[in-house]
Amino acid sequence: MPVNAELIRAYTNGSVSTVGYGVTNPTLPTNGTSGLNVAFSEVGALSDAGVTEATSQDRTDVFVWQNNALVRKIPGNYTKEWTIAAAETSLLTLGINFPGSTITQTAEGVSIVERPPSTDVRAWVLHGIDGTKAQRVVVPYGEVTARGDVVWSAEDITVYEWTLSGYVTGGIVAYRYYVDSLLAA
Repeated sequence: MPVNAELIRAYTNGSVSTVGYGVTNPTLPTNGTSGLNVAFSEVGALSDAGVTEATSQDRTDVFVWQNNALVRKIPGNYTKEWTIAAAETSLLTLGINFPGSTITQTAEGVSIVERPPSTDVRAWVLHGIDGTKAQRVVVPYGEVTARGDVVWSAEDITVYEWTLSGYVTGGIVAYRYYVDSLLAA
C-alpha cells in the first residue's frame, strides 16, 4: 500500500466535555459534528500534551505438551483510559478533582470541604480537530480513576491531570466518529 500523507492526522486542537456531577442518561451525540446536549460543559484549556489514549488487555498463554508450543492466547482483563491535564481552575474542574467534597461558591471565590474521592461516573466527549478533519470519542460511562500531582510552581502553570477510565456498558466502552471526507462513503 503506498503512503498517503493526506491520511496522516495531527489533532492539534479540540475539547474535552463532560456532564455535571450526578447527571445520568444525558443525550449523547450520534455523529462527529452535531452540537453537544446542554448537559455537557467543556473542561476548558488543556495542557499542551493534549489527550493520551491507552488500551490494555491481558492475555493468558495456553501451551500444549507437544513441543511446548503456544497454541492460544485467551483474552483477559481489558482497560481503556485517556489521560487529560486540565489547565483551568473552574467549578467544573474542581468538582472533577474533588468528587464527593462540598464545593461552595463564596463572595471571595470558592471553599471546599475536602473528603476522600467518591465514585463519580459521568458521560464524556473527547473531540480532536485537525483542520477540517475531526475525531470524536463519546464515553457514555467514564470515571476519573487517578489524579496526578497538582504542582504549584513558578516555572509552569497548575494543571489537574486525570486518568479517565471508560467502563463497558451494554458491551460498549466508547463510540467513535471520524469526520473525514477521505474516509466517507
